Amino acid sequence: MTWKTISLCLCIYGVLKEFRPSESYFIPYLLGPRMNYTEEQINNEILTVGVYASMICMIFVSLTTDWLRYKIVIVIQAFCGVCIYASLSFFTSFTSLIVVQILYGMFVATEVAYFTYTYSVVNIKYYQKVTSYIRAAHLIGRFFSGFLSQVFISTELVDTYQLNFLTLGSLTAAMLWTITLPAVKRSKPKPETQKMNVIEKTSEAKVEDGDDDSAENNTEHSKISWKYFKSMCKEYKSFYILKWSFWVITATCCFNQVLYYIQSLWESLSHDKCLENSSICTNTSEWNGAVDAIYTIISTFITFLCGFINMDMDKYSNLLIIVTSFVQFGALYISVVYKSIYVSYINYIIFCTIYQGMMTIASSEIAKCVNKDNHGFVFGVNNLLAATLQSLATFFMTMGGLSSSSKILFEWYAIFCLVIGVCYLFISILRVVKK
Repeated sequence: MTWKTISLCLCIYGVLKEFRPSESYFIPYLLGPRMNYTEEQINNEILTVGVYASMICMIFVSLTTDWLRYKIVIVIQAFCGVCIYASLSFFTSFTSLIVVQILYGMFVATEVAYFTYTYSVVNIKYYQKVTSYIRAAHLIGRFFSGFLSQVFISTELVDTYQLNFLTLGSLTAAMLWTITLPAVKRSKPKPETQKMNVIEKTSEAKVEDGDDDSAENNTEHSKISWKYFKSMCKEYKSFYILKWSFWVITATCCFNQVLYYIQSLWESLSHDKCLENSSICTNTSEWNGAVDAIYTIISTFITFLCGFINMDMDKYSNLLIIVTSFVQFGALYISVVYKSIYVSYINYIIFCTIYQGMMTIASSEIAKCVNKDNHGFVFGVNNLLAATLQSLATFFMTMGGLSSSSKILFEWYAIFCLVIGVCYLFISILRVVKK
Protein backbone atom coordinates (compact mmCIF):
# COMPACT_ATOMS: atom_id res chain seq x y z
CA MET A 1 0.00 0.00 0.00
CA THR A 2 1.10 3.56 -0.68
CA TRP A 3 1.42 6.07 2.17
CA LYS A 4 -1.75 7.80 0.95
CA THR A 5 -3.78 4.56 1.02
CA ILE A 6 -2.53 3.66 4.49
CA SER A 7 -3.28 7.17 5.75
CA LEU A 8 -6.77 7.00 4.24
CA CYS A 9 -7.51 3.66 5.95
CA LEU A 10 -6.38 5.04 9.30
CA CYS A 11 -8.32 8.29 8.76
CA ILE A 12 -11.54 6.35 8.12
CA TYR A 13 -10.99 4.49 11.39
CA GLY A 14 -10.36 7.83 13.10
CA VAL A 15 -13.66 9.25 11.85
CA LEU A 16 -15.61 6.14 12.91
CA LYS A 17 -14.10 5.90 16.40
CA GLU A 18 -14.63 9.61 17.09
CA PHE A 19 -18.27 9.55 15.98
CA ARG A 20 -19.61 9.30 19.53
CA PRO A 21 -22.70 11.57 19.68
CA SER A 22 -23.54 10.48 23.22
CA GLU A 23 -20.25 11.94 24.52
CA SER A 24 -21.45 15.54 24.10
CA TYR A 25 -24.27 14.78 26.54
CA PHE A 26 -22.58 12.26 28.82
CA ILE A 27 -22.91 14.35 32.00
CA PRO A 28 -26.55 15.35 31.30
CA TYR A 29 -27.24 11.63 30.75
CA LEU A 30 -25.73 10.74 34.14
CA LEU A 31 -27.67 13.56 35.78
CA GLY A 32 -30.90 12.56 34.02
CA PRO A 33 -33.75 10.42 35.35
CA ARG A 34 -32.40 7.11 33.99
CA MET A 35 -29.04 7.29 35.82
CA ASN A 36 -29.93 9.91 38.47
CA TYR A 37 -26.47 10.76 39.85
CA THR A 38 -25.47 14.04 41.48
CA GLU A 39 -22.72 16.41 40.28
CA GLU A 40 -20.64 15.60 43.37
CA GLN A 41 -20.89 11.84 42.73
CA ILE A 42 -19.93 12.30 39.09
CA ASN A 43 -16.93 14.56 39.82
CA ASN A 44 -15.61 12.75 42.90
CA GLU A 45 -16.54 9.08 42.46
CA ILE A 46 -17.05 8.34 38.76
CA LEU A 47 -14.85 10.53 36.53
CA THR A 48 -11.84 10.15 38.82
CA VAL A 49 -11.80 6.38 38.18
CA GLY A 50 -11.32 7.03 34.46
CA VAL A 51 -8.38 9.35 35.17
CA TYR A 52 -6.60 6.80 37.36
CA ALA A 53 -7.41 3.91 34.99
CA SER A 54 -5.92 5.73 31.99
CA MET A 55 -2.69 6.35 33.93
CA ILE A 56 -2.31 2.67 34.85
CA CYS A 57 -3.19 1.47 31.35
CA MET A 58 -0.69 3.85 29.77
CA ILE A 59 2.15 2.15 31.64
CA PHE A 60 1.49 -1.05 29.71
CA VAL A 61 0.58 0.69 26.46
CA SER A 62 3.76 2.79 26.34
CA LEU A 63 5.90 -0.32 26.85
CA THR A 64 4.07 -2.62 24.44
CA THR A 65 2.80 -0.50 21.52
CA ASP A 66 6.05 -0.69 19.50
CA TRP A 67 6.53 -4.32 20.48
CA LEU A 68 2.99 -5.29 19.40
CA ARG A 69 3.38 -3.25 16.20
CA TYR A 70 0.44 -0.89 16.62
CA LYS A 71 -2.40 -2.71 14.82
CA ILE A 72 -3.38 -5.02 17.68
CA VAL A 73 -3.42 -2.02 20.06
CA ILE A 74 -5.82 -0.22 17.70
CA VAL A 75 -8.06 -3.33 17.65
CA ILE A 76 -8.04 -3.36 21.49
CA GLN A 77 -9.05 0.31 21.50
CA ALA A 78 -12.02 -0.33 19.21
CA PHE A 79 -13.10 -3.35 21.27
CA CYS A 80 -12.98 -1.31 24.49
CA GLY A 81 -15.12 1.36 22.83
CA VAL A 82 -17.78 -1.20 21.92
CA CYS A 83 -17.82 -2.57 25.49
CA ILE A 84 -18.10 0.94 26.99
CA TYR A 85 -21.21 1.94 25.10
CA ALA A 86 -22.80 -1.49 25.27
CA SER A 87 -22.54 -1.21 29.05
CA LEU A 88 -23.90 2.36 29.08
CA SER A 89 -26.80 1.25 26.90
CA PHE A 90 -27.91 -1.72 28.98
CA PHE A 91 -26.77 -1.16 32.58
CA THR A 92 -27.42 1.61 35.11
CA SER A 93 -25.71 0.45 38.33
CA PHE A 94 -22.82 2.27 39.96
CA THR A 95 -20.61 -0.82 39.48
CA SER A 96 -21.26 -0.82 35.73
CA LEU A 97 -20.24 2.85 35.58
CA ILE A 98 -16.97 2.05 37.33
CA VAL A 99 -16.31 -0.69 34.75
CA VAL A 100 -17.13 1.83 32.02
CA GLN A 101 -14.57 4.27 33.41
CA ILE A 102 -11.89 1.56 33.61
CA LEU A 103 -12.55 0.60 29.99
CA TYR A 104 -12.55 4.27 29.04
CA GLY A 105 -9.13 4.58 30.65
CA MET A 106 -7.90 1.81 28.35
CA PHE A 107 -9.64 3.45 25.38
CA VAL A 108 -7.83 6.74 26.05
CA ALA A 109 -4.48 5.03 26.72
CA THR A 110 -4.51 3.08 23.45
CA GLU A 111 -5.08 6.30 21.48
CA VAL A 112 -1.29 6.52 21.15
CA ALA A 113 -1.36 3.67 18.62
CA TYR A 114 -3.71 5.62 16.35
CA PHE A 115 -1.43 8.67 16.31
CA THR A 116 1.86 6.74 15.86
CA TYR A 117 0.83 3.94 13.49
CA THR A 118 1.56 5.88 10.30
CA TYR A 119 5.01 6.97 11.48
CA SER A 120 6.13 3.35 11.21
CA VAL A 121 4.82 2.77 7.69
CA VAL A 122 5.50 6.03 5.82
CA ASN A 123 8.63 7.94 4.91
CA ILE A 124 9.79 10.65 7.31
CA LYS A 125 9.34 13.35 4.66
CA TYR A 126 5.56 12.82 4.92
CA TYR A 127 5.37 13.05 8.71
CA GLN A 128 4.07 16.61 8.84
CA LYS A 129 1.35 15.86 6.29
CA VAL A 130 0.19 12.54 7.76
CA THR A 131 0.13 14.07 11.23
CA SER A 132 -2.24 16.77 10.00
CA TYR A 133 -4.36 14.19 8.11
CA ILE A 134 -4.90 11.79 11.00
CA ARG A 135 -5.56 14.60 13.48
CA ALA A 136 -7.97 16.21 10.99
CA ALA A 137 -9.80 12.88 10.58
CA HIS A 138 -9.99 12.60 14.36
CA LEU A 139 -11.61 16.04 14.47
CA ILE A 140 -13.94 15.43 11.51
CA GLY A 141 -15.39 12.45 13.37
CA ARG A 142 -15.95 14.63 16.42
CA PHE A 143 -17.53 17.34 14.25
CA PHE A 144 -20.17 15.01 12.82
CA SER A 145 -20.65 13.57 16.29
CA GLY A 146 -21.31 16.98 17.85
CA PHE A 147 -23.38 18.27 14.92
CA LEU A 148 -25.73 15.28 14.73
CA SER A 149 -26.08 14.99 18.50
CA GLN A 150 -27.14 18.65 18.58
CA VAL A 151 -29.67 18.08 15.78
CA PHE A 152 -31.11 14.99 17.49
CA ILE A 153 -31.38 16.65 20.89
CA SER A 154 -32.76 19.95 19.58
CA THR A 155 -35.41 18.24 17.44
CA GLU A 156 -36.11 15.66 20.18
CA LEU A 157 -35.74 12.82 17.68
CA VAL A 158 -33.74 10.93 20.29
CA ASP A 159 -32.83 11.54 23.92
CA THR A 160 -29.47 11.35 25.70
CA TYR A 161 -30.00 7.63 26.38
CA GLN A 162 -30.72 6.70 22.76
CA LEU A 163 -27.59 8.52 21.61
CA ASN A 164 -25.65 5.64 23.20
CA PHE A 165 -26.92 3.24 20.53
CA LEU A 166 -25.70 5.50 17.70
CA THR A 167 -22.28 5.58 19.33
CA LEU A 168 -22.30 1.81 19.80
CA GLY A 169 -23.06 1.30 16.11
CA SER A 170 -20.23 3.58 15.00
CA LEU A 171 -17.67 1.93 17.28
CA THR A 172 -18.75 -1.53 16.11
CA ALA A 173 -18.11 -0.39 12.51
CA ALA A 174 -14.74 1.01 13.63
CA MET A 175 -13.78 -2.33 15.16
CA LEU A 176 -14.64 -4.16 11.93
CA TRP A 177 -12.71 -1.57 9.89
CA THR A 178 -9.48 -2.26 11.84
CA ILE A 179 -9.24 -5.52 9.89
CA THR A 180 -8.36 -3.49 6.75
CA LEU A 181 -5.31 -1.92 8.38
CA PRO A 182 -2.07 -3.53 7.16
CA ALA A 183 0.22 -5.12 9.72
CA VAL A 184 3.33 -3.11 10.56
CA LYS A 185 6.67 -4.80 9.97
CA ARG A 186 9.73 -3.92 11.99
CA SER A 187 12.06 -1.59 10.13
CA LYS A 188 15.81 -1.86 9.93
CA PRO A 189 17.53 0.66 12.19
CA LYS A 190 18.67 3.70 10.22
CA PRO A 191 19.58 6.29 12.81
CA GLU A 192 21.35 8.62 10.39
CA THR A 193 18.58 8.91 7.81
CA GLN A 194 15.80 8.94 10.37
CA LYS A 195 16.88 12.16 12.01
CA MET A 196 17.12 14.34 8.84
CA ASN A 197 17.82 18.02 9.41
CA VAL A 198 16.13 18.11 12.81
CA ILE A 199 18.92 16.00 14.27
CA GLU A 200 21.09 19.10 14.20
CA LYS A 201 19.11 20.26 17.23
CA THR A 202 19.93 17.07 19.16
CA SER A 203 23.07 16.12 21.03
CA GLU A 204 25.90 14.36 19.20
CA ALA A 205 26.00 11.77 21.95
CA LYS A 206 22.55 10.55 20.92
CA VAL A 207 23.70 9.72 17.39
CA GLU A 208 26.88 8.06 18.56
CA ASP A 209 25.04 5.91 21.09
CA GLY A 210 22.52 4.99 18.41
CA ASP A 211 25.32 3.80 16.07
CA ASP A 212 27.09 1.76 18.75
CA ASP A 213 23.98 0.06 20.03
CA SER A 214 21.88 -0.25 16.87
CA ALA A 215 22.60 -3.94 16.27
CA GLU A 216 22.12 -4.78 19.92
CA ASN A 217 18.88 -2.80 20.10
CA ASN A 218 17.51 -4.58 17.02
CA THR A 219 18.16 -7.94 18.67
CA GLU A 220 16.62 -6.91 21.96
CA HIS A 221 13.62 -5.24 20.29
CA SER A 222 11.75 -8.54 20.06
CA LYS A 223 11.38 -8.74 23.83
CA ILE A 224 10.67 -6.30 26.62
CA SER A 225 13.72 -6.09 28.84
CA TRP A 226 15.59 -3.55 30.89
CA LYS A 227 18.16 -3.13 28.11
CA TYR A 228 15.33 -2.56 25.61
CA PHE A 229 13.74 0.02 27.91
CA LYS A 230 17.10 1.72 28.45
CA SER A 231 17.72 1.98 24.70
CA MET A 232 14.30 3.57 24.24
CA CYS A 233 15.00 6.18 26.93
CA LYS A 234 17.98 7.44 24.91
CA GLU A 235 15.47 9.25 22.70
CA TYR A 236 15.06 11.77 25.52
CA LYS A 237 18.70 12.84 25.41
CA SER A 238 17.71 15.51 22.91
CA PHE A 239 16.79 18.87 24.46
CA TYR A 240 14.54 19.56 21.46
CA ILE A 241 12.49 16.41 22.15
CA LEU A 242 12.43 17.20 25.88
CA LYS A 243 11.17 20.73 25.24
CA TRP A 244 8.28 19.63 23.06
CA SER A 245 7.54 16.61 25.24
CA PHE A 246 7.24 18.79 28.34
CA TRP A 247 4.68 20.94 26.56
CA VAL A 248 2.78 17.84 25.34
CA ILE A 249 2.69 16.38 28.86
CA THR A 250 1.48 19.55 30.60
CA ALA A 251 -0.89 20.73 27.85
CA THR A 252 -2.44 17.27 27.42
CA CYS A 253 -2.98 17.00 31.17
CA CYS A 254 -4.82 20.33 31.22
CA PHE A 255 -6.78 19.59 28.03
CA ASN A 256 -7.97 16.21 29.32
CA GLN A 257 -9.04 17.74 32.63
CA VAL A 258 -11.02 20.41 30.80
CA LEU A 259 -12.64 17.75 28.61
CA TYR A 260 -13.52 15.61 31.64
CA TYR A 261 -15.18 18.41 33.61
CA ILE A 262 -16.41 20.99 31.07
CA GLN A 263 -19.93 19.53 30.94
CA SER A 264 -20.14 19.73 34.73
CA LEU A 265 -19.22 23.44 34.49
CA TRP A 266 -21.88 24.00 31.84
CA GLU A 267 -24.49 22.21 33.93
CA SER A 268 -23.49 24.34 36.92
CA LEU A 269 -23.74 27.57 34.91
CA SER A 270 -27.07 26.45 33.45
CA HIS A 271 -28.35 25.73 36.97
CA ASP A 272 -27.28 29.21 38.11
CA LYS A 273 -29.30 30.71 35.26
CA CYS A 274 -32.33 28.72 36.45
CA LEU A 275 -32.00 30.19 39.94
CA GLU A 276 -31.71 33.74 38.58
CA ASN A 277 -34.58 33.50 36.12
CA SER A 278 -36.93 30.52 36.24
CA SER A 279 -38.66 31.58 32.99
CA ILE A 280 -35.56 30.71 30.94
CA CYS A 281 -34.68 27.65 32.98
CA THR A 282 -33.53 24.52 31.16
CA ASN A 283 -32.74 21.15 32.69
CA THR A 284 -29.46 20.81 30.83
CA SER A 285 -27.07 22.95 28.84
CA GLU A 286 -28.70 22.86 25.41
CA TRP A 287 -25.87 23.53 22.98
CA ASN A 288 -23.14 21.04 23.96
CA GLY A 289 -23.26 19.23 20.62
CA ALA A 290 -23.16 22.46 18.59
CA VAL A 291 -20.16 23.71 20.56
CA ASP A 292 -18.30 20.43 19.97
CA ALA A 293 -19.15 20.63 16.27
CA ILE A 294 -17.94 24.24 15.93
CA TYR A 295 -14.68 23.68 17.79
CA THR A 296 -13.86 20.53 15.83
CA ILE A 297 -14.58 21.97 12.38
CA ILE A 298 -12.42 25.03 13.13
CA SER A 299 -9.72 22.78 14.57
CA THR A 300 -9.91 20.55 11.49
CA PHE A 301 -9.01 23.44 9.18
CA ILE A 302 -6.24 24.65 11.48
CA THR A 303 -4.86 21.14 11.91
CA PHE A 304 -4.89 20.55 8.16
CA LEU A 305 -3.10 23.86 7.53
CA CYS A 306 -0.46 22.93 10.12
CA GLY A 307 0.63 20.17 7.77
CA PHE A 308 1.84 22.79 5.30
CA ILE A 309 3.38 25.36 7.67
CA ASN A 310 7.00 26.11 6.86
CA MET A 311 8.43 27.76 9.98
CA ASP A 312 11.74 27.62 11.81
CA MET A 313 10.40 25.86 14.92
CA ASP A 314 13.78 25.88 16.64
CA LYS A 315 13.64 29.68 16.54
CA TYR A 316 9.95 30.38 17.15
CA SER A 317 8.63 27.36 19.10
CA ASN A 318 9.08 28.97 22.55
CA LEU A 319 7.29 32.14 21.48
CA LEU A 320 4.46 30.08 19.99
CA ILE A 321 4.02 28.09 23.20
CA ILE A 322 4.15 31.21 25.42
CA VAL A 323 1.50 33.09 23.42
CA THR A 324 -0.88 30.12 23.11
CA SER A 325 -0.54 29.25 26.82
CA PHE A 326 -1.43 32.80 27.86
CA VAL A 327 -4.43 32.84 25.51
CA GLN A 328 -5.62 29.52 26.96
CA PHE A 329 -5.22 30.95 30.46
CA GLY A 330 -7.40 33.90 29.50
CA ALA A 331 -10.03 31.66 27.89
CA LEU A 332 -10.44 29.45 30.97
CA TYR A 333 -10.29 32.26 33.50
CA ILE A 334 -12.87 34.40 31.71
CA SER A 335 -15.20 31.39 31.56
CA VAL A 336 -15.32 31.34 35.36
CA VAL A 337 -15.28 35.09 36.00
CA TYR A 338 -18.19 35.97 33.72
CA LYS A 339 -20.33 33.00 34.87
CA SER A 340 -22.14 32.87 31.54
CA ILE A 341 -22.61 29.56 29.78
CA TYR A 342 -22.36 31.27 26.36
CA VAL A 343 -19.09 32.97 27.27
CA SER A 344 -17.88 29.56 28.47
CA TYR A 345 -18.89 27.99 25.14
CA ILE A 346 -16.86 30.55 23.16
CA ASN A 347 -13.80 30.23 25.38
CA TYR A 348 -13.98 26.44 25.28
CA ILE A 349 -13.84 26.61 21.47
CA ILE A 350 -10.79 28.91 21.65
CA PHE A 351 -9.01 26.72 24.21
CA CYS A 352 -9.55 23.44 22.34
CA THR A 353 -8.74 24.86 18.91
CA ILE A 354 -5.39 26.15 20.15
CA TYR A 355 -4.58 22.78 21.71
CA GLN A 356 -5.38 20.79 18.55
CA GLY A 357 -3.27 23.03 16.33
CA MET A 358 -0.33 23.00 18.71
CA MET A 359 -0.52 19.22 19.17
CA THR A 360 -0.25 18.75 15.40
CA ILE A 361 2.94 20.80 15.34
CA ALA A 362 4.37 19.17 18.49
CA SER A 363 3.66 15.61 17.29
CA SER A 364 5.30 16.25 13.94
CA GLU A 365 8.39 17.85 15.49
CA ILE A 366 8.87 15.01 17.98
CA ALA A 367 8.30 12.34 15.32
CA LYS A 368 11.04 13.79 13.11
CA CYS A 369 13.62 13.35 15.86
CA VAL A 370 12.66 9.87 17.07
CA ASN A 371 13.82 6.50 15.73
CA LYS A 372 11.19 4.90 13.47
CA ASP A 373 10.61 1.91 15.80
CA ASN A 374 10.36 3.99 18.99
CA HIS A 375 7.44 6.29 18.25
CA GLY A 376 4.98 4.26 20.30
CA PHE A 377 7.31 4.39 23.29
CA VAL A 378 8.03 8.12 23.18
CA PHE A 379 4.44 9.18 22.53
CA GLY A 380 3.23 6.57 25.01
CA VAL A 381 5.56 7.81 27.76
CA ASN A 382 4.45 11.39 27.11
CA ASN A 383 0.82 10.33 27.44
CA LEU A 384 1.66 8.29 30.53
CA LEU A 385 3.32 11.26 32.22
CA ALA A 386 0.38 13.46 31.23
CA ALA A 387 -2.01 10.93 32.75
CA THR A 388 0.14 10.68 35.88
CA LEU A 389 0.13 14.46 36.27
CA GLN A 390 -3.61 14.44 35.66
CA SER A 391 -4.11 11.72 38.29
CA LEU A 392 -2.07 13.65 40.86
CA ALA A 393 -4.05 16.82 40.15
CA THR A 394 -7.32 14.90 40.45
CA PHE A 395 -6.22 13.23 43.69
CA PHE A 396 -5.17 16.45 45.44
CA MET A 397 -8.21 18.37 44.22
CA THR A 398 -10.51 15.58 45.40
CA MET A 399 -8.78 15.38 48.77
CA GLY A 400 -8.96 19.16 49.10
CA GLY A 401 -12.66 19.19 48.23
CA LEU A 402 -12.02 21.37 45.16
CA SER A 403 -13.65 18.95 42.71
CA SER A 404 -17.05 19.47 44.32
CA SER A 405 -17.21 22.82 42.51
CA SER A 406 -16.56 22.88 38.76
CA LYS A 407 -15.93 26.62 38.89
CA ILE A 408 -13.07 26.27 41.37
CA LEU A 409 -11.58 23.49 39.23
CA PHE A 410 -11.48 25.72 36.18
CA GLU A 411 -9.80 28.52 38.09
CA TRP A 412 -6.98 26.08 38.85
CA TYR A 413 -6.85 24.87 35.24
CA ALA A 414 -6.48 28.49 34.11
CA ILE A 415 -3.60 29.02 36.56
CA PHE A 416 -1.99 25.81 35.26
CA CYS A 417 -1.97 27.22 31.69
CA LEU A 418 -0.42 30.42 33.02
CA VAL A 419 2.34 28.42 34.74
CA ILE A 420 3.12 26.59 31.46
CA GLY A 421 3.53 29.91 29.66
CA VAL A 422 5.71 31.35 32.43
CA CYS A 423 7.97 28.26 32.36
CA TYR A 424 8.65 28.67 28.64
CA LEU A 425 9.10 32.41 29.08
CA PHE A 426 11.78 31.63 31.67
CA ILE A 427 13.43 29.15 29.26
CA SER A 428 13.44 31.79 26.50
CA ILE A 429 15.00 34.38 28.81
CA LEU A 430 17.75 31.93 29.82
CA ARG A 431 18.41 31.18 26.16
CA VAL A 432 18.78 34.91 25.37
CA VAL A 433 21.03 35.46 28.40
CA LYS A 434 23.33 32.56 27.42
CA LYS A 435 23.76 34.04 23.96
